[in-house]
Amino acid sequence: MEGLFERLLTYYGLSREEYEKLILPPSFRSIPLIDDHPIVKKAIERLEKARDAKEKILIYGDYDADGVCSASILLRSFKEFGIDASGYLPSRYLDGYGLTVENVKKIAAKGFSIIFTCDNGVTAHEALKCAKELGVEVIILDHHEFDDVKPECDIVIHPETLSYGEYPISAGYLSFLFSEALLKKVDSYLLVLGAISTISDMMPIRGHNREIVRLMLEIVNKEPPEVISLLTDKRIFDVSTFQMEICPKINAVGRLEKGTEINRLLHYFANDLSDKVALARYLNEVNARRKEITKEAEESIEINETDAAIVVKANMPEGLNGLLASKLLSVYKKPVCVFSEMNKNPDVLVGSLRSEEGFDVIEALDDVRVPLLTKGGHPFAAGVSINKKDFEAFKKDMLFSALKHKLSPKKQNYVPLVLGECSMQSYRLIESFGPFGFCWETPKFLLTNLDPSTFTYIKDGKYLSVKISSDVRLFSFEINENSFDLDSKVDLACSFKINEYKGRRSLDILCQKTF
Repeated sequence: MEGLFERLLTYYGLSREEYEKLILPPSFRSIPLIDDHPIVKKAIERLEKARDAKEKILIYGDYDADGVCSASILLRSFKEFGIDASGYLPSRYLDGYGLTVENVKKIAAKGFSIIFTCDNGVTAHEALKCAKELGVEVIILDHHEFDDVKPECDIVIHPETLSYGEYPISAGYLSFLFSEALLKKVDSYLLVLGAISTISDMMPIRGHNREIVRLMLEIVNKEPPEVISLLTDKRIFDVSTFQMEICPKINAVGRLEKGTEINRLLHYFANDLSDKVALARYLNEVNARRKEITKEAEESIEINETDAAIVVKANMPEGLNGLLASKLLSVYKKPVCVFSEMNKNPDVLVGSLRSEEGFDVIEALDDVRVPLLTKGGHPFAAGVSINKKDFEAFKKDMLFSALKHKLSPKKQNYVPLVLGECSMQSYRLIESFGPFGFCWETPKFLLTNLDPSTFTYIKDGKYLSVKISSDVRLFSFEINENSFDLDSKVDLACSFKINEYKGRRSLDILCQKTF
């Protein structure tokens, strides 16, 4: 075990002293607060005046899980503070992203004097200008990058303006911090929502992000909130439970529903309602529909595997393009652009691009000669829209660009492992380095120089299944009895996975061939 421990320290670049700090029990005292920051004090003073004057306040969020969690946190904390605020989550299809001029006019017409944005606002320059002209005050809480123009707004609560932390944080985390400053107490449920948004928005699981996620896992594994337990059959929660089950269900509504159904999520997460079970059933059903639509779209598209990139049109809602593009990138290991018809205008195609190191999709879009109606994103994930008639020309330019710039994904680093270390004790040691997530990935291990003639299989030779001990086995759905030359030694990449069945725990060492 000592040898594996040293190898894990090397893998994560930690000293023994840093590891000892890493495994200290999670504590809210480790999370810096924002109570004393002048901007936060100014926002709270404004809300106090609004409460006393009974002003109408609208919390304006976003249609993804971070925006949902942020708005839910603020709605609950405002209510406890004595403000009967309203909330609105924009529709991806009807409203688009962020605060818009059209919606500002509607909000003003309904008599709201304050718009409190969350997970959007810092680049909504036209909407902010419109709000000012109509006498509506805007308070921004956002974590997205500022552009070249300073937002025309007196109060901007942002990690950069607060000089908060070493790593980027989600809007939900920031909303939780603001709720603590507003209510002068820590609400464990609001902390859970802030940590969920940290996971869903792929914030680095480092520094303060790691601490809030650890605190959340401690809370939900003792007594999970009903809104969480209704979205999964799991009773032991880890980061993957949220990555693979909870967050996709929150995101599915905004991706799929074309009306304002996304606002049902505010009722689910922000209000103490009696119909939680019915709403959870709705979220589960929408996510199941999202999976089926994505599967059907993937099966219907034709892919030329000899092309340097994948550029396709899919019969699916535009909100699902990014999911399919990411799936195709992982399977085919080449740049991907998935288009579908725009909901508002079928003559326009909306596309999601995904790539890896070596192919910058933003630079590639700069080389495209057809008119781009919109574009934005970063080098490995971007969005674009074009006229439908320009699809073939766009595809030709992207394929040519992909021929010039090949993907060069980072080489996988492995922790060396021996069969004797495939044990529950090793699993517990590995887990002590967690929780794992973005920028702090679950370690990958490498078993070397194994004799394949000693391997055993199940299901008529379809799946590798080698018993190591009474509760540990090597297992793989990808390796069968014909996978290896029995006269040669083999290496296997592997990871640890716990199985829970009828109260009994066992450990699978999940294996893959190395290439």
